[in-house]
Amino acid sequence: MRAFFTVVSTTLSLLLLVAPTLSIAEVNAYLNRYTINQTDTVRLTIEATQPGQAQRPDLSLLTADFSLLGSKKMTISSLQNGSRQATTRWQVLMRPRRSGDLTVPAIQINGERSFPMTLSVLSAANNAPRVPPNYDPNYSPNRSSSSQANQAPGGLDVTSDLNAIRITTEIDHTEAYEGSQLLYSSTLRHRSPLDDQAVFSDPFLNQALILPMGDEVVSNVFIQGVAYTERKQTYVVFPNEPGSFIIEPPLFAGTLANGQYVEVLGDAIELSILPRANDNSAGYWLPASKLTIQDAFDQPEQLIAGNSITRTITLIAQGLPASKLPPMMPLTNELADIELVNTDLRESFNEDGLVGQRVETVKITFKERGEVTLPPIDIHWWDIETDRAQVASLPPIQMRIEGANSAQQQPPADQENAKPDLAENSNTTQSAEQYSNGTPPNVIALIALLALISIISSLGWLYTGNRLRKLRNRQAIDRAAKTEKQRIKRDKQLIADEKLAYSALQKACTLNKPELAQARLIEWAALFWPESHLYNGRDVSVAAKNKTLEFLIIDLEQHVYNNAEDPWQGDLLIQTVDSIRERLTRR
Repeated sequence: MRAFFTVVSTTLSLLLLVAPTLSIAEVNAYLNRYTINQTDTVRLTIEATQPGQAQRPDLSLLTADFSLLGSKKMTISSLQNGSRQATTRWQVLMRPRRSGDLTVPAIQINGERSFPMTLSVLSAANNAPRVPPNYDPNYSPNRSSSSQANQAPGGLDVTSDLNAIRITTEIDHTEAYEGSQLLYSSTLRHRSPLDDQAVFSDPFLNQALILPMGDEVVSNVFIQGVAYTERKQTYVVFPNEPGSFIIEPPLFAGTLANGQYVEVLGDAIELSILPRANDNSAGYWLPASKLTIQDAFDQPEQLIAGNSITRTITLIAQGLPASKLPPMMPLTNELADIELVNTDLRESFNEDGLVGQRVETVKITFKERGEVTLPPIDIHWWDIETDRAQVASLPPIQMRIEGANSAQQQPPADQENAKPDLAENSNTTQSAEQYSNGTPPNVIALIALLALISIISSLGWLYTGNRLRKLRNRQAIDRAAKTEKQRIKRDKQLIADEKLAYSALQKACTLNKPELAQARLIEWAALFWPESHLYNGRDVSVAAKNKTLEFLIIDLEQHVYNNAEDPWQGDLLIQTVDSIRERLTRR
């Protein structure tokens, strides 16, 4: 019995694990028409929404009753709740081999099957002239070859039938970098009303992400005094591989108001996709027309050890999907614990295309008092407008962290030694006078007692003052030890910050970026010579006292401010800085 329950529980667990996957997997198939003539064509659409790569459907089952005239594949991607979902769509153009009720069999993809469908095919005896014997994707039954030859690009031949219809396509650039954005638009113009079941498909490019920019725009236009309806859809296209490609144009298939079936194919566009212009050490490639980075802090006025603050960093890229944007905030620090709380990916559209946005929220908890330095953040990207490398940066941030007991008051200052009683001198003088004048013995005893009390009080005050001095000295020693400990900790943090700044300078020189190298050089020098006030390259030269570095800084500033024609090379600068750093550190 125990074995039986074990088997049942194991089976239920497996079903619970498999259930989410089964709920995601889905295969649908549908026809654009379910009643046609034998000489007509029908388009079968197969859609698969599954995790992972969908396998190609087996179309051999269709060949028994249909002639396959062509097929194409496209991938439709959408971003929902921070995760991207992809639907793979196949469109198959077919012509029936015979009349009657034909069955479109179930199509299987990755173990999932669609439902079979029935297509009614009428005899072609009375309708043969409507469709040409050979399929032509640019064929329109209401337009002759002579009228088609007279059409202007992007226009309609108003001398042809009133049901004239045409698709025009255009793209903003035919040459672009791998992964960069292209704006593609397709326009359908027609005069006669279209059936509600008419389909205007999306363009397709293998190994590319294609997203529609909003809804289809419908408007009325006049061409040579004739009114037409114009349907325009704009897409953003992101090619993922370099090479020469052809964007397969959209296909219109539908029935006009007079019952005539029309298929029109737009013009294909050839693209030349260039490989990446450069590769950075982080491994990402960001071709965009604009990229900005910004941050914000949610923190109290006073930073205390043990408390936490929140930092929000936002990276915005014009012309890139949000999924392409890299992580930004380093999560390691010697004096603080840094935790990534949330990463939010957002996408929107404007007149220039797709805007990708990555928002990182981090929680910073300070371990102990001292100075905490958050390192600079550099995001390297390629400006496709100027065709050059750019860097979006956030400067390093230094924060002073107070101890948990810093608000408590310091011990009170030493009290003054007891002031001698003024009555003592007066009593002593008086007793001496009385003694010289023959003062009685009882008065002399009283005076002696008072003098003894005064001496004991003075000794008590002296003892108390001595104890206070020792206590003050002990507190001074403790404060000196604590100050020394803090100094050592600051020195260690300064060394760590200097190493981090040197690493950033080394990276900038390796990438041969003069503007970035200039900023990183000043940041490193300010940490390496903390006692000096360094604000520019000349200050760095004075602090280093090195002629070679002085000449290299002059050359660097020539490339930054005077746009020198020869490319700047940062190897000599980092070698010189390395030798200065090693020599002074050893000393």
